[in-house]
Amino acid sequence: MLKYNQIKISYVVQIYNEQKKSDDFYKLLDTYNNLPKNILKHIHFIFIDDCSPIKISIPNTYTLNYTIAKVTTDIKWNQGGARNLGVHLSKSQKLIVTDLDHLFTEESFKFLFNFPIPNDIFVFRRMINKKEVVSHYNTFFISKSTYFKSLGIDEEFCGNYGHEDVFFLDMQKRLGTKLYKFKDHPIQFSEHKESKNPQHHLIRNEENTRPLYNAKKNILLDKNRDPFEAHSRLFLNFDWKIIEEKFDL
Repeated sequence: MLKYNQIKISYVVQIYNEQKKSDDFYKLLDTYNNLPKNILKHIHFIFIDDCSPIKISIPNTYTLNYTIAKVTTDIKWNQGGARNLGVHLSKSQKLIVTDLDHLFTEESFKFLFNFPIPNDIFVFRRMINKKEVVSHYNTFFISKSTYFKSLGIDEEFCGNYGHEDVFFLDMQKRLGTKLYKFKDHPIQFSEHKESKNPQHHLIRNEENTRPLYNAKKNILLDKNRDPFEAHSRLFLNFDWKIIEEKFDL
């Protein structure tokens, strides 16, 4: 029987990989596989393969509760859609929505297990080589219900780089959601786009998403307009399938 009742947090991360071996992915697996089993049994890892040309798989040597889902429609810069799918597949109210180059500690997981189901969004301090860097608002702690309070990430941005994460936060704030930062429990960060073996070589160009964001932002700034006018309602606007699901703990 699947042990969904033990899950306290769903950990959602999207992956687009063009390399035969994704160093960041295996670093994540190695790091978390070494956590105590009494921690791991409460975490559901949700890996969304965003139509990668190289298959994402997890060797049997790793003992984790996880789901691998694959987006089968090839959409460039579909990280917003991949995140929507990951949250859709989550088995718990409490979520960590993050990127592949962010890692959490055992103490961080314990802290979040005991934290009440959040009605707001919480971000984290980030450390790289023991030095603090600017927090990234693309990694956050949230409840499933709060995530969908703003209809999830607007997939109208998908297909081009940028602004989907900023608009998500703008929409949440317009709906009354507060944004906080945890002072303790920083996450470890390694910038994968500067790696010698980067996951992908997609071009970061905001010329298409910037005017779209500005138009949507203007709607949010107008207090006389319904904020949901700014959202396209596009959600899981692609084909996808479950590749593998294991609950070994």
